Amino acid sequence: MGSIPITRSNHRHRESLLKKLLKIFAIVAAVVVVLLIVAAVVLTIIVDPNRYRDDIIKVVREQTGRNLNIDGKLSLSFFPWIGLETKRLELSNAAGFGKEPFAAVDSTETKVKLLPLFRGQVVVGAVRLNGLKLHLARNAKGETNWDDLTKRTTEKPAPKPAPKQGSGAGAALAAFTIDTFQVRNSEFIWRDDAAKQQYAVRGLDLTSGNLLGGAPAPFKLAFNLESKSPPVKERVELNSKLNFDIEKEMLNIPELSLSLGDLRVKARMTVKKALSTPAVVGAVEIPRFDARALLKRLGVDYQPADANAMRQVGLSTKIAYDILATTLSDMALTLDNTRITGDLAVRNRPTRAYRVNLALDDINIDRYLPAAEKTAKDKSQSGKAEPIVIPLALLRETNANGSLQIGKLQAFGIHSQDVSVKIAAKDGRIVLGPNAAKLYGGNYSGRTAVDASGKMPQFRFDERLVGLQLEPFLKDAQIFSRFSGAGNVVLALTAQGLDAEQIKRTLTGDVSVAIKDGAIEGIDLEKAEAKIKEIRSQSGGDVKKVLAALPTITPDKGDKTTFTKLQANAAVANGVVNNKDLAIEAPHLRVNGSGTVNLVAETFDNYLLRIGDFPLIVSGNFDSPKFRPDWNAIYREKAEQKVEQKKEEIKEELRDKLRNRLLDKLRR
Repeated sequence: MGSIPITRSNHRHRESLLKKLLKIFAIVAAVVVVLLIVAAVVLTIIVDPNRYRDDIIKVVREQTGRNLNIDGKLSLSFFPWIGLETKRLELSNAAGFGKEPFAAVDSTETKVKLLPLFRGQVVVGAVRLNGLKLHLARNAKGETNWDDLTKRTTEKPAPKPAPKQGSGAGAALAAFTIDTFQVRNSEFIWRDDAAKQQYAVRGLDLTSGNLLGGAPAPFKLAFNLESKSPPVKERVELNSKLNFDIEKEMLNIPELSLSLGDLRVKARMTVKKALSTPAVVGAVEIPRFDARALLKRLGVDYQPADANAMRQVGLSTKIAYDILATTLSDMALTLDNTRITGDLAVRNRPTRAYRVNLALDDINIDRYLPAAEKTAKDKSQSGKAEPIVIPLALLRETNANGSLQIGKLQAFGIHSQDVSVKIAAKDGRIVLGPNAAKLYGGNYSGRTAVDASGKMPQFRFDERLVGLQLEPFLKDAQIFSRFSGAGNVVLALTAQGLDAEQIKRTLTGDVSVAIKDGAIEGIDLEKAEAKIKEIRSQSGGDVKKVLAALPTITPDKGDKTTFTKLQANAAVANGVVNNKDLAIEAPHLRVNGSGTVNLVAETFDNYLLRIGDFPLIVSGNFDSPKFRPDWNAIYREKAEQKVEQKKEEIKEELRDKLRNRLLDKLRR
């Protein structure tokens, strides 16, 4: 076929034809729109949704067993929206949970665009709920007012259609959007009769744009969190932008801010596979805030030793979560004057496990412990402080490994630097160590093991202190403030128990102590020895006179015994220390000791000190020991001396007799 030449007349003909086609299309489109408008008007007039009120109530009754109450008329519109408006709706509560409705809403409004329906798309222009109220409750038996609803869904599961290619939640929602979703002036109430608690969310307002669009849309939520016991009323506000890609199951949250009192949380994150196996990657930042004030407003009774503790708390970290683990990396936590950096991970499967690698620059743990005044008050009121019970279940469930590095540390009054702690825990078996630290001019190294896999936790302590300055250490630790010197302490102890008292009562093992250039405050042993010698010389060696002049030794204020060397080894059995080789050396003094010390009662059990050749008994508690002569030993030694003296006299008498006999024989 030959080509048709393009002439001016052909061009005009084509333009005329195109104009006619456009005109016809416009006429047809106008007719369709008119027909839709007419159909909408006719349907609005003909279709009355109130005719189906009873049917709706019946279906709800059959499916839930609850009564649905519909106040006022249902209003229906068809163009340009298919819209349904209701007045108050109420769903009755479960039997035994009172007359208040389980759920109620003052009014609802739903609008769906009509034209997109012809393209297989559901575009919801707006969903508005006003005055939504939900009452959730649990009675004293532990039954909830929604148990009957969940039983119905589990007893009569709906038949599942065979899956089709491209079907599923993602495909179903791909053609579904909501331009505006609003919940106004709503509240949720939770009443727990079993725990005797009640919480409420009131004044709830929620507004969102099209979250299923291609660009992030605003999402805003605000409500009052309320409680009667403890009394709490806090405003919570959440502002964010987000969008959800249905086909890719990708939730994108480029902006999120949450406020609760002084607490501000800023975050950004991405959630992959949100409908199946969520995986979260993002970052969280919490600017410094007064955590102490927030805890008080939330009804948490926290009274630390330092009134300024937890006044400045902040955090920044990267976060990653998936079905296997949760990780906080590049973490920087501010706790008042302390900065904590490092990583923290929680493995969720196959069993829960923790990995900790943290570094702290300077922390005073004592600041955050309960106030000393309160502890002392509780102890005086009860006669004895309640023991801290070791949480067996927690120890058995804790699987962890990692390390802690601390520049400066104060804990339970003890100061240390360059602290290194290794952690390994699995199935109730926990090992802390090898650990190291510098403290009070010396070095610490050790290892502590806990076996909580059985009924009774077992402990093992292998600790070594070298070059420790005892006076400041013992004073800060509030153990025994009457000792000074540079000491080495080595201990290998085992114990068992559920609290500190039981552990102390079962301490068993070995302890060795070597101290040089120190002092014992509270008694001057050199002065005591000199006094004993003076009384002995004045009494002419008469024991009765010595005893009458020296019934007890009463130390004077400021008395102390300085020494160049102190050594002792001891065996510990069930909290009682048995020592047989105490040796104290001073330029003009030699002291030996032996006996027992009760760690549980914190007393000396008639511990024997020998000053030169004079024995003393030490008794009483650690804070105020008492010293008295060992009269039994003195009498025994004196009797032995008399026997020895009598033996010498007899021997001398025999020698004299033998000498005299020999002289008599020589004379003859």
